[in-house]
Amino acid sequence: MPTTHLHPLPSIPKISRLGRGLAAAQVLKETLSIVFLGLPLVQEEPLVLLSALPGLTLYLLHWQLALGRVGRVFAGVVWVLTLLDELWGLLLFKELEAPTRGQVRMLHWSYFLGLGFILLALAELGWRWQRNKARARRNVHHQAILAGRQRR
Repeated sequence: MPTTHLHPLPSIPKISRLGRGLAAAQVLKETLSIVFLGLPLVQEEPLVLLSALPGLTLYLLHWQLALGRVGRVFAGVVWVLTLLDELWGLLLFKELEAPTRGQVRMLHWSYFLGLGFILLALAELGWRWQRNKARARRNVHHQAILAGRQRR
């Protein structure tokens, strides 16, 4: 009877502790932005809420990242969409009529921090992807050497 080697299915790589920390920092930043920037704007102009719906969806996705429930590919997609949302939000906010000096200051800090978190998270995901790719390449090479020795 031939023997078969059962190999477990590869697991989906989860995001790192650093990635979860960056997502948690993004959630905190977004919460403060909603309270101090979003709510006053919605009170003045309720239609602004419609432009905030993608951001609110991303806010919920960042909670999933912070809890570590998703894989790295999904996290990468969320961070790229977050980058687009941050830039879109900055353009929309500049179109508002007469924002206060405090709102402008909070906006700049919010986007500065947000872009920092996003770029760090994307860099960390890219570094891990590259590291795992190099590790896999070394493993394949090592397995080929072992298989060659066993044939002799």
